[in-house]
Amino acid sequence: MQEMSVADFASNSQHPFSLLKIIGGWGNVSGPGLVMFRSLLAGTYTAVVVGISATLVASALWGTAALPFVLGSSLGFTIGSLRWYMSAERAALFDLYRYPSLLRLHLLANFPYHGELSRNGVEWYTPSRFKSSWTLKSMLVAAWLSAQPAIEDIQTRTESEVVAGYTVDDYMMDGNREKEE
Repeated sequence: MQEMSVADFASNSQHPFSLLKIIGGWGNVSGPGLVMFRSLLAGTYTAVVVGISATLVASALWGTAALPFVLGSSLGFTIGSLRWYMSAERAALFDLYRYPSLLRLHLLANFPYHGELSRNGVEWYTPSRFKSSWTLKSMLVAAWLSAQPAIEDIQTRTESEVVAGYTVDDYMMDGNREKEE
């Protein structure tokens, strides 16, 4: 297996059809930018849903809905962003357990100025260590987002290997695996 340097990684760290590339021409967006973008999307969607729901209820009760919309959408944005972040945090910690070398590479690429990350080997990158610090968790989520194309590639290749292990007979038996002797 060939090792990649951080410089090699920088040019291949994002999906070629990234939404940010398509709509903004911004090129390679790093992990922190992806965190902000995804948080904004989740928060905005929830703000719209909660804001409109508050508007409907308030207009039925009081006949006006301006202030309830503002309060509902503000609350919705906060809840949506936090909910997304908590979900991303759990997934990032799980993938750190599964792919510590990959996430180490992405952490080093996204946060090259953070000396603690570069001084330690792959054995230092454990979920328990990252759970202990909100700053480490935040950096891990950013690195996890930039690692998504690679993680998806690993999962696709693993699935292909599993599928390749099945034969036509396995498919035709429809789950009956009785041995003929």
